[in-house]
Parts: sequence; structure tokens; C-alpha cells
Amino acid sequence: MSKNVFKREVIYMVITMISLCIPTMDRYDKFLSKTLHSYVDNPYINEIIICDENGEDVKKIKNVWQSEKLKLHTNEKRLGPFLNKLKCCCLAQNEWIALIDSDNFADTNYFQACKEFIQQQSFTKKNVILAPVAGMPNYDFSNLLNVPISKETMKTNNNISNMLLNTGNFVINKDLINHIDIRQESEIIEHSSACDVLLFTTLLLEQLDMQMYIVPNMKYNHTTHSGSIYLTTIDQTRKYAEQVYARTNRLRSHT
Repeated sequence: MSKNVFKREVIYMVITMISLCIPTMDRYDKFLSKTLHSYVDNPYINEIIICDENGEDVKKIKNVWQSEKLKLHTNEKRLGPFLNKLKCCCLAQNEWIALIDSDNFADTNYFQACKEFIQQQSFTKKNVILAPVAGMPNYDFSNLLNVPISKETMKTNNNISNMLLNTGNFVINKDLINHIDIRQESEIIEHSSACDVLLFTTLLLEQLDMQMYIVPNMKYNHTTHSGSIYLTTIDQTRKYAEQVYARTNRLRSHT
């Protein structure tokens, strides 16, 4: 291998390393204790950023794990799902960020598929989210594999569901995190826990003309359980959730 080819390979490897961001609160025993070892061993991840709302998960991780990949943070006060995810992503050093919920799991194939897609596409713009084709066992978005999702396609494609935009577990270009503006959104963010991902993707569509691509073979395990944030908060925040859904649906309007 020539020096120039080797240099290009090294540069590509650095560019496509992925930051894994995991916001959490009281999820270590049931979830992270079973998945964190796989993330630590994952060759596509060179940093794992965990932002903990109350410090209990961080305390348990420190007692078990010693890895240079792990970057553990405990919030000074509880931020809520939206802001905790945003903080976690802001701490990432790489261009591409896998934002994975602490009660879900993405294996090595998810990250490999993501890396291969980035290589194939050679994105010239940075307003990009890469979305999994499936959240197993319940979510399948394969009908949108060849349909980049944007403000324009939202108006013409009825298959782009709010479920897709709210499912999350995306890979996000850091440029979107750097430029999202939440200064006028404090009230709805505070009460958006049942649909925080939908609010996030809606803001990115509104402000930054975000482009979302469904990635073949990029699948993860989506756990449904009684302690999910959606189920535990929707009754208290339904009014705000309806506001978020109405805002998203306005993007579908032709006027």
C-alpha cells in the first residue's frame, strides 16, 4: 500500500468514527448493564458520552467500567429529555453522532451500515440525519429507503409519518446540533417529554432544512416498556404534545 493510499485510509477512518451519545436516568440496572459492554467493544465508536439526570447510573458505571471511551457526566439539575439529549450531543467531538436512548440498543451492524452509507453518499451539505430503516420489532420504514425527507418531500409524500420523526435513535451530523436555535422554545421544550424527538426534528426542518435519509441495514432494538418516558408523561403533557404535532403537520401544508 502506498503512503498516499494509507494516508487516505487513515483520514477516512478518523472522519467516520462515531460519537455515541446516551442520555439516561435510572436505566443502568435494567438496560445499560446489558448493552454497555457491546458499545465499549464497538470498533466504529471512539467515544461514549453518557449524560445522567441524577447521577445514579454514572455511579454504577464507574464502579464497573474503566474505559477511555467513556465520558460520564451528571447534570447539576434535571434537564428533561430534550435538553439532556441536546447537552449529550453538544459534548460530542466527532462530526457524526449516534443518539441512542438508554433503553434501546444498536449493535455493530447498525454502525457499520451507517459508516458505509456516509462513504457512499459523500455528503456535501451537513444538514443531515441518518435514520434507521427499522426499530425492531415494531417499526419498519423500508418504504422510504429512496426518499430523502425534507420540508419539500413532507408536502408531497403521505408516507412520511410523525412516528418516523419521533422514533429517534438517529445518527446526526454535529453541524445540526451546533446551529439549532432553542431560545424561543423554552416552554414547549419543558413540557415536550412525550414527543421530544418530534419537536427536535421539527425544529431542524423549520430552521435548517434538515435532510433525513433512511439507511439500509441500519437497524436497532426498540424496547417498549411501562417505564418509558412517553407512557409516564403523556397524560400530563398532552396539551403540549398536541402543539408539537400541529406544528409538524403545518410542514405538510402547501400554503
